[in-house]
Amino acid sequence: MDWAWAGVAIVGGFVVGAALSKIARRVVAKRKGRPAQLAPAIGSLVFSLVLVAGLLAALGFVQPDSLDKLLDDTIDYLPRVLSALIVVILGGVAGTIASTAARESIGRSMGRLGDQIPSAIKAIITLFSAILAASQLGVDTTAINIVIGAVAAGLALAFALLVGFGSRPVAIEIARGRSLRHLMSPGDRIETESVSGVVVAMHSTAVEVEHEGQTSLVPNSQFADHGFGISRTNNDA
Repeated sequence: MDWAWAGVAIVGGFVVGAALSKIARRVVAKRKGRPAQLAPAIGSLVFSLVLVAGLLAALGFVQPDSLDKLLDDTIDYLPRVLSALIVVILGGVAGTIASTAARESIGRSMGRLGDQIPSAIKAIITLFSAILAASQLGVDTTAINIVIGAVAAGLALAFALLVGFGSRPVAIEIARGRSLRHLMSPGDRIETESVSGVVVAMHSTAVEVEHEGQTSLVPNSQFADHGFGISRTNNDA
């Protein structure tokens, strides 16, 4: 007889859950804006809660003592759940703060890449907070840590290579700029195959040249690779 009541509880939970799920979806879908988009998720949540209640009722009919044990286990497990929630919340806050700071500092200076970096920072912080939350719940995260460590090492290597190869042209321009400082100075008139004008200033990677009231930056390598002529305007040079 207990098994019969257990079956009734399961079927009743399924039927009642499906009915309440439809009602919840309709009620939420009538609202305008963002809440209406959450209607399917809320309906699934209502169905799941009612079905779980039916399963617990069925368990109570079959093994009443197991409900007491389940309640005790739930109470013992609750601190871990709360700790995991705290970690997730703090991780979300830290991710938001870090992404906002990154967006303010580099978002405007790096174009589209500057828009992607803050999102990546937030995603990484959220991922690590999720792993910490899982460890709080007692989930074995060893395999996950190994995979994330390998991915992080690969990304670090790729970033190092990118920075190394990307900074090489800059280093070349700086080195050539040092040699050019011994050959020209502000006020000199220079002439190359494509540029002519008066040297306004010499920067680390380029020479600022003025021609007919307009200034332009000419890379140091252009002078070193193509040659140039100098007309001294400073008698002391």
